[in-house]
Amino acid sequence: MRFRNALKPQGAPFRSDTAHNAPPAGLSLRATASIWVAAGGLVMGLGTLGTAWANEAKPPVENSAMDATLFYQVLISEIQVRQGDLGTAYQIYLDAAKRLRSAQLFHKSVEYALQGRAGEQALIAARAWRQALPQDRQAAEYAAQILIALGRPDEAADPIKAMLRLTPSATLPQVLGGLPRSLSRIADRKVLAQVVDDASAPWREPGKEIAQAWVASSEAWLQANDPIKARQALNRAAKLDPSLLSIGLLASELMVSQPDAEQLIKAQLASHPTDVVRLAYARRLATQQRMAEAGEQLDAVVLSQPDNAPALLTLAAVRLENNQTSAAEAALNRLIALKPAPKADGSPGELGVDIDTAYLLMAQVQEQRKQYAQADDWLRKADPQSEKVKVQSARAKLLLMQGKIQEGIKLLRAMPETEPRDGIAKVNAEVQLWREMKAYGEAMKVLRQANRNYPNDPDLMYDQAMIAEQLGLHAEVEPLLRQVMALKPEDPNAYNALGYSLADRNLRLDEARTLVTKALSLRPGDPFITDSLGWVAFREGQIEQALQLLRQAYQARPDAEIAAHLGEVLWVAGQQDEARRIWQEGRTRDADNKTLQDTLKRFQPAP
Repeated sequence: MRFRNALKPQGAPFRSDTAHNAPPAGLSLRATASIWVAAGGLVMGLGTLGTAWANEAKPPVENSAMDATLFYQVLISEIQVRQGDLGTAYQIYLDAAKRLRSAQLFHKSVEYALQGRAGEQALIAARAWRQALPQDRQAAEYAAQILIALGRPDEAADPIKAMLRLTPSATLPQVLGGLPRSLSRIADRKVLAQVVDDASAPWREPGKEIAQAWVASSEAWLQANDPIKARQALNRAAKLDPSLLSIGLLASELMVSQPDAEQLIKAQLASHPTDVVRLAYARRLATQQRMAEAGEQLDAVVLSQPDNAPALLTLAAVRLENNQTSAAEAALNRLIALKPAPKADGSPGELGVDIDTAYLLMAQVQEQRKQYAQADDWLRKADPQSEKVKVQSARAKLLLMQGKIQEGIKLLRAMPETEPRDGIAKVNAEVQLWREMKAYGEAMKVLRQANRNYPNDPDLMYDQAMIAEQLGLHAEVEPLLRQVMALKPEDPNAYNALGYSLADRNLRLDEARTLVTKALSLRPGDPFITDSLGWVAFREGQIEQALQLLRQAYQARPDAEIAAHLGEVLWVAGQQDEARRIWQEGRTRDADNKTLQDTLKRFQPAP
């Protein structure tokens, strides 16, 4: 199909005499008939034609808006379309639409311009449509969509605002709240946020405010990576209607950079508790390693909805992370036993989760109990074809735990690589096996070769830096972590790792604090980063600050390494009894933790 470069109106108007009833030259009778039907369909759209049926009274006659001139213009337009001349059809429809002020004709004109990929002509038609019929909502919507498609989103606010004004009041809040998603084609997120704000401005003015308009602003600025503006807008939405689900959901996203946004979630759950918000909040808590609090929220969801598969799966993962194997197993058993209700059409229903993930978690439960055969059975259920790297790496780990080292390595290396990153996934799995064995030299060999095979992969570089740290190769650690920071400037792990490494060796403490503080700004509330900052404070001699930070980290995540640090600071502060208690808790959780073992060797606390 083509769209002529020069679009111009037809010269003389079409004659309405009967001579034009003959089929146009070059078209078969069948083609002419089909075009005639197309034209007739448009006639029906423009005016009701009375149909006389035998033995029935004739309805009142209503004259069509289509006169003879328009009829033949439509007919010729459809002929031009069949011949691939969309440009002429576009112009004929546009001229007719202007003359008759017909929304349907304007729509056809826009449609043919878009089919011919003539965006500017489509915009001309849409604007003429808006001018002729300013109360037509579809005209404003088309104008906005075309401007966005043309890469001119800054001009779209006016037609979007018009579209919103013409939206029925009953559905306006929903349309306002969905603005950021409906405008997702705008690639520049800051431009999108500004368009949303400009378009929704009338509904954010004092006295005329609609909570969903503020929600839309918040979501858009969050996407634009401006959490301060996002939080301000969300605060206003919460004052207008604290029950909106979107407030709690957005607040859970904002917690990443605005930790105090958590107060909005807590307030909503206290006054308008919903399982959707609880589940989103629990997942955010879990990503921040606040497993105990995540478990509380998930327990509440499961109590309310015993068959909520996503909640059961997340609960099982949280319980397993906290070494609560029986609780994890109970949640998984309930999940695996679920029979999803069939869909309305009678087809099988879905659980809404990947059941293979449940099998993997069940395998971990059995692995922690050293029931390796049962663990392997669950892994075979998750990957009956033995082709998933994640599952096969878990099987290799089982072999390792049974002393079958070479079998495990062979299993991993024989895995097929069906996707580009499968090779890297295999490297990661093998490195993890060597780590489990504390064979850091072997892990380093694998990583050095991998970094030659996959240059500039930040995750491999980070892993190599961590292994170098274990081997005491400090000269290699910093350059690798600096490269990771350059490649992934928004990832907190490298900043935290280098800051902790410097503090642990009592070097460049000012720089260590800067690095860890940067990491914490990128992932607020993370207990391991908070632990690093507490360790920096301890090295600086700020005992009270170190205790405050380390207690906060340990409360959020009672990990053995955090226990080692907190116990040491307590010991130095003269609180030996509490230090012994914390160390004992750490040993109970992970007696093999190297940091804790080294700490206990240095202090040798009496029972």
